[in-house]
Amino acid sequence: MSIYQKNLRRMGFLLIAASIADLILELSLYKVLQAETVKYNRQMLSHLGICLKDGIGLLTGLMACYLYYQKKYSNWIIRIIAVLLCAEIVNILVTAKGNLSNRVDYLINVILILTAMVLYTAMQLQRGDHNWQKICGSKPIMLDLKLTDVRRWFNPIEIGPKLELSQEISSVVDRFLSTQKEQRPLAITVRCPNAVSESMQGTMQEVFQMYYEDEERHINDYLERRYMRVMALVIISIMAVSVWIYFAPTNSEGVTWTILSNFAAFSLWQIGSTYYERSEGYGELLRAQIATQAKLHFWAG
Repeated sequence: MSIYQKNLRRMGFLLIAASIADLILELSLYKVLQAETVKYNRQMLSHLGICLKDGIGLLTGLMACYLYYQKKYSNWIIRIIAVLLCAEIVNILVTAKGNLSNRVDYLINVILILTAMVLYTAMQLQRGDHNWQKICGSKPIMLDLKLTDVRRWFNPIEIGPKLELSQEISSVVDRFLSTQKEQRPLAITVRCPNAVSESMQGTMQEVFQMYYEDEERHINDYLERRYMRVMALVIISIMAVSVWIYFAPTNSEGVTWTILSNFAAFSLWQIGSTYYERSEGYGELLRAQIATQAKLHFWAG
């Protein structure tokens, strides 16, 4: 299962829960702030604007869950999510009260950011599937390996619980794939001094494939942790910014509010740093997937 597909489901459930919770909390706060005894300097969305914003978030979350279970009509659903995101932005700008600055500030909210993240994840899922199909349809690149002995294919130190691919072989394959200008399927010709039995060929193919399957799982775990970190940082930073914008005393430079604003800025910086780490990880994942599907051809002499 693609990591984007897995995270799309999580984002969908999170957006559904956040939309329902936000609808309840904002409508409750809206009623409280209408009381004459409450003084509040900031402006909010109108009653209709709150309902539209969270309704769009709820609908987007349901579409994200649908894309996880069914990819049929994915192109149309992604386009609809993009239209909903634009509609959500327009809704906030139109229904928010106050001047233009207040309306723009209200764009910083969890529901809008989560909707944008769902759209980004869905587009990456579609792009990943398209790129993989393009790779599979390309002409394979050939890598020739020469062994003086078939035992050099295996790691001489580890003999259990399973045979392990030699680090020398894996480093050659990894470097070969990383230096290619474009990613294509991989075919490996293994040249040996003597004929290799069919059972040994099968063992060598299995060890090679299992090694890169383990690499895929390791990289997927790494990317999943980074994705969860990005999600947590986005939510924390947006909540911190929202609290700072809507509840900070006017013309106040208190230490608490300064710390809160700096914390939000630091979280946003960490999001960018984590994004670049994930970009490098996806390149490694793609190379591991290509290596997993590589076919070995044996040549004696």
